[in-house]
Amino acid sequence: MKRKLQTWCLIVGMGMLGPATLGFSITMLFVGEIPGRHGVLVRAEDSPAVFYIAVALLIALTMKLTQLTLIAARWLYRRARQQPEQ
Repeated sequence: MKRKLQTWCLIVGMGMLGPATLGFSITMLFVGEIPGRHGVLVRAEDSPAVFYIAVALLIALTMKLTQLTLIAARWLYRRARQQPEQ
């Protein structure tokens, strides 16, 4: 039972990692600023070219991360279904 619960937690975690980061990068686009460690890193109104290029790259990368994590979650699900229960 513990192994089954750990497997499902891993599947849910992998399935949510990509979409959560994608939501964060889209939120940065709506807000108009990229947060940094000690404040705002880049604002859309200060330097729009740098901001929109950076956000477009970040959204593209997080879309790829979303694809990879959903593929990994599907693989983990299929592997968990094939194992016999003990």
